[in-house]
Amino acid sequence: MRAVVVGAGSIGGCVALNLAEQGFSVALVDAQDPGDGLSAHGFGWVNAVDNGSDAYFALTAESLPAHERLAARTDGEPWFFRRGNLHWADSAEGARRLAGTAAGYRARDYPVEEYDVERALSELQPGLALDDVHGPLYHYPADAHVISDRFVAAVHARCRREGVEIRTGDRVTGLLGTDPVRGVVLASGERIRADVVITCAGRGTQAILAHVGAGVPLVEPGDPGTLTMGLLVRTSPVPVRVERVLHAPELSVRPHSGGRLVLHCHDVDHDLEPGDLDRAEQGRLAAARVLDRLGTVLPGAGDGVEVESAYVGVRPMPADGMSVLGWVPGAGALYVVVTHSGLTLAPLLGELVAREVGGAPSELAAGFRPERFTARLP
Repeated sequence: MRAVVVGAGSIGGCVALNLAEQGFSVALVDAQDPGDGLSAHGFGWVNAVDNGSDAYFALTAESLPAHERLAARTDGEPWFFRRGNLHWADSAEGARRLAGTAAGYRARDYPVEEYDVERALSELQPGLALDDVHGPLYHYPADAHVISDRFVAAVHARCRREGVEIRTGDRVTGLLGTDPVRGVVLASGERIRADVVITCAGRGTQAILAHVGAGVPLVEPGDPGTLTMGLLVRTSPVPVRVERVLHAPELSVRPHSGGRLVLHCHDVDHDLEPGDLDRAEQGRLAAARVLDRLGTVLPGAGDGVEVESAYVGVRPMPADGMSVLGWVPGAGALYVVVTHSGLTLAPLLGELVAREVGGAPSELAAGFRPERFTARLP
């Protein structure tokens, strides 16, 4: 069978790879080079998410072994590191919030460890500024992180070895047929025929589905209820070794390649303005604010360190905050995948979607079907 996967980011790449490994002939198409997209710049914290949904917790918890399965069959420099995640608070209210979060994870049998300051400094991360810590530090040893650009590159390299035809720089402008869909039309005018089309187009999902009169509601940038815009800052190499994700009260830190770090601040994200300045300019202006906080968390890491890149992206967030996985109602042979936390979920979604396209419905995916939005769509 022939499949076209639209969107060559982390999810699209993993879907294409798994389909090819199942024996499909696969074309993977995208308007941009995947190295320029959100997946290659994402924060890359991989963890089970306890947001009150049993179905979403199960999906994200299974993403961790899925990363291990994928890492075992890709080559090149390592991109997946299961080294944990450390949280701490600097206020009584923050400490109560972290304690509540830890209790929720323990109730789901997800491992949580408590550290005092001395033990955290000696065993987990020397050099942290922890004078104002309230309560214990919480370490989640099952959590992991990915080096995002390496991850995307490794998946694409494996796709090529499996015979996937990767086409970038040529946007999908239409679909062939409606029920069933039988391929895609590219901006160049080329038509790629297929037995099935899987759209993993992120923020471009609406434009693809509109060709068959369908849609999935996504939160728009600037929506007051849900944060979708995010700034990721990549530093020059730092003189301090960091091996795991760190969540300080006002700064999140993730190790990157070559001694670099990736930094993220939720409160800075809230100050990003859609349509005010172009994203590159906003990132440049805000990155200095983010970098200034590094020295307050890791005093030995701040001197002489510079911003190597600042990337502002818009998360593809479905209206109810949950992943969307499934066949598009009324459009046979068209499957849609759209979600936030793409770097966390991509290896697992690649497996699940390939199985479903091959005719084996997934119980893990059953709670995330696009039909749940049907009543809300025009």
